[in-house]
Amino acid sequence: MPTETTMYRKEQFMQASQFTRLEKDVLEGLLEEESTYTMEQAKEHLNQFMNEEAK
Repeated sequence: MPTETTMYRKEQFMQASQFTRLEKDVLEGLLEEESTYTMEQAKEHLNQFMNEEAK
């Protein structure tokens, strides 16, 4: 049975309570305005960014 994955726009992530102010700032720069992302994709973008910054 296929499961539907909820997609969100960049502006919706900016209002999401599960992200800190810093995470929202990072997502603001990483996500594209016209695209939609799953919560998992947004978190993956954050993780990749944080890992790159740590090197």
